[in-house]
Amino acid sequence: MTDQNKSLTLRERKKSQPKAVIFFSEEEKRTIVETIAKDLTAPQVKIYFYTAQALGLNPLLNEICAIPYAGKLSIQVMRDGFLTIAHRSGKFTGIESGVKEDGGNLIGWAKVYHKDFNQPVYQEADLKEYENPNNALWKTKPKTMIKKVAESMALRKAFNVSGVYAPEEMESEIAKETTKPIPQITNGDQPADEAQIGTIKALKGEVKKGMTKQEAAEQIKELSTKK
Repeated sequence: MTDQNKSLTLRERKKSQPKAVIFFSEEEKRTIVETIAKDLTAPQVKIYFYTAQALGLNPLLNEICAIPYAGKLSIQVMRDGFLTIAHRSGKFTGIESGVKEDGGNLIGWAKVYHKDFNQPVYQEADLKEYENPNNALWKTKPKTMIKKVAESMALRKAFNVSGVYAPEEMESEIAKETTKPIPQITNGDQPADEAQIGTIKALKGEVKKGMTKQEAAEQIKELSTKK
């Protein structure tokens, strides 16, 4: 084993990420990479671990996940993950939440109580802004789903958690990005160029004989989404 491949000691890991709340063992990391994070690239895995350790959340407990889509990475914290952060702070004194109607539309709302605040942190979430038609739960349990959004928003704001969102907050955006059609490109009927072919090979795709620029663009999008 080379020096570069040696496992870091806990002291070395703490030095490299001094603000981390928790650290994963090498065995835990292997399990996460082989299961939960199997669709992530190596750089994305590093970002995922760094964020999870900084927030003190465990992927193996379903507190935090990472979703690659359209060449991007969305690190998402479950509602219960935000509650873990809140409880660990020692400042969390309770949460109230519910759903109300406004002009025929459902609005989720939540109040989070913090020891240092005179008033609860209040957040609302409009169903029309977050519902994902591709997820049956938004049709069968719209109240539960939109209430989760409001709770996550309020918890995140009350305990100053930035850079991450709840899955229910991101579903609609990810669905739009991954189902967005590829526009017709200029000279799309011409043979695929070297850059496109190189990208397809790098993404471990198959370069078909006689592939056009348009076909190559569509395959690159599909392969990138799978990553």
